[in-house]
Amino acid sequence: MRLNEENERCLLYLDAFTRKPLIATAERQLLECHIPAILDKGFMMLMDRHRIEDLQRMYSLAISSYIRRTGQSIVMDKEKDKDMVSSLLEFKASLDSILEESFSKNEAFCNTIKDSFEHLINLRQNRPAELIAKFLDEKLRDGNKGTSEEELEGTLDKVLVLFRFIQGKDVFEAFYKKDLAKRLLLGKSASIDAEKSMISKLKTECGS
Repeated sequence: MRLNEENERCLLYLDAFTRKPLIATAERQLLECHIPAILDKGFMMLMDRHRIEDLQRMYSLAISSYIRRTGQSIVMDKEKDKDMVSSLLEFKASLDSILEESFSKNEAFCNTIKDSFEHLINLRQNRPAELIAKFLDEKLRDGNKGTSEEELEGTLDKVLVLFRFIQGKDVFEAFYKKDLAKRLLLGKSASIDAEKSMISKLKTECGS
């Protein structure tokens, strides 16, 4: 309720760019700061009283806090920009594995992961969008001849998951178009089939 109030207040009175840092601050103060206390003192009582929804909410908050804290260390470290996309892919794969093996692909936890990832990947506005485009350029260049078509296709699908989270899709598009043109004009593409496949995927996501 409090988060919704802050959101409404932002829409009515404040600049649109204020919304993200405002909501993030509210979440941190209202939720994240209290998670250790809840986990330390509240778990037994919730179990004894069979508070199913509260237990689910508590673990969703704990997971969200972990994802945001870990993801922030990846996204905000400018010195490791060249590894950001590969690190995010590894982190996402790890979370997917935990979701499947520990939480049986629970829908609520799945949504928590999605929301938390969308939050963290947009912490630096357009930079992740640019780096995702550059990562794809690197993978689609002919220097990756040793990669099989299946491996390349798998990588493209995984990167597409990150692409869905970014808000600066126009920034991604600008870099991707420029890099695609260079690959085609200079004959530097690793696979025309892979290029067509990626364009087809992006078309499905964004339209023509």
